[in-house]
Order: sequence, then C-alpha cells, then structure tokens
Amino acid sequence: MTKWTKEQLIEGSLSLVRMKSKLAMIDHKFEKERMELRMTFSERLDFNRKYSPLKKKIEDMDKEFLLNVAGNGVEGEQDDSEPPSSNKEKQIFKDIV
Repeated sequence: MTKWTKEQLIEGSLSLVRMKSKLAMIDHKFEKERMELRMTFSERLDFNRKYSPLKKKIEDMDKEFLLNVAGNGVEGEQDDSEPPSSNKEKQIFKDIV
C-alpha cells in the first residue's frame, strides 16, 4: 500500500463531503415531507428502499477512507509510529549491548 499524496487526500475528502452534504439535504427534505404527511406509505417505502443502501454505502466509504488514511499516512508528513533513524541506530546498539 502506498501513502496518500496531499492532493489525493484533499480530493477524497472533498468528494466524501459532497456526497454527505447531498445525503443530508435529501434526508432533511424527506423528514420535512414525512412530518407533514405529504408522502403516502408506498412513497415512503420506495424512498427508504433507495435511501437506506445509499446512506450505508456512503458511511462505509467514509470509514474506509479514514481507516486507509490512518493506516497508510500521508506523503511528506512525519510518521510518529517509528523513531527517527538516529534514535533507531542508538536503540539497536542498546539492544545489542
């Protein structure tokens, strides 16, 4: 696996934000119409049949994106999981002695 470049990270996060904002707009419109009982039962059922899988897919993509970035990191940023090379050499020396 390769690290993300900053451009890829920005592009991925922007597309996820766009999808989530559109989903929130749809959800808001649906709640408003449902609360005012403008939708029939069959319309609500049809909407939920399409909306629920879409919402789950977007949430899964968001989790996958965050886990991928957390696991691989971003190019050019310091990786805190490994000590710097000079400290690594000192640690190896201490382990040998």
